[in-house]
Amino acid sequence: MKIENTDLQEIEIIVKEQKEFFASNATLDIKFRKEQLKKLQQALLKWEKPLCDALWTDLHKSAEEAIMTELSIVSGEIKNHLSHLRCWMKSRRVSTPLKMMPSCSRIVSEPLGCSLIMSPWNYPVQLLLNPLVGAISAGCTAILKPSPYVPNVSRVLTEMIRSTFR
Repeated sequence: MKIENTDLQEIEIIVKEQKEFFASNATLDIKFRKEQLKKLQQALLKWEKPLCDALWTDLHKSAEEAIMTELSIVSGEIKNHLSHLRCWMKSRRVSTPLKMMPSCSRIVSEPLGCSLIMSPWNYPVQLLLNPLVGAISAGCTAILKPSPYVPNVSRVLTEMIRSTFR
C-alpha cells in the first residue's frame, strides 16, 4: 500500500475555499444546515453498498457489521441532530453573577469556522462522518481526511462526499 501526501498547495486551496464559504454566512441558517444533513442521510443510503463492499475489502467487515457499527450509527446521529437542531440553536437566558448586575446573561450558540476531521483506520466511516454531522449542525465547514490505511473506504468516502456536497 502506497500512502501519498496531499500537495501543500492543494491543502491551502481547500482551506481557503472553506474559510471563504464560511465567511459568506451561508451556514448560519437552520434551513441550510438541515438540507445538508438530509443530503448526507440520502448519501448514506445511496452509497451503502459501495461502503459495505469497501469495508469488506479493507477490514473484512461483513455487510451486517458494517451497517450496525458504522452506517446505522451515523444515520441515528443525523436523525438526532435533525430533531434537536432548532432547540440547540436558540439562545438561552442564564443567571447573571451578582457582580455583573444589572445586566442579563445569555448563551448564544454560534459557529466558529472551519474544522478538520481525521479518521482512524478501525471505524473509518463512523469516526469520519459522525463529527461531520456535528460540524454541519453547528454551522461550521469541515475538511475531511480519511485514513490512508483503508484505501478503498477512503476512496468511496471521497467520491460520496464530492458527489453529495459539490
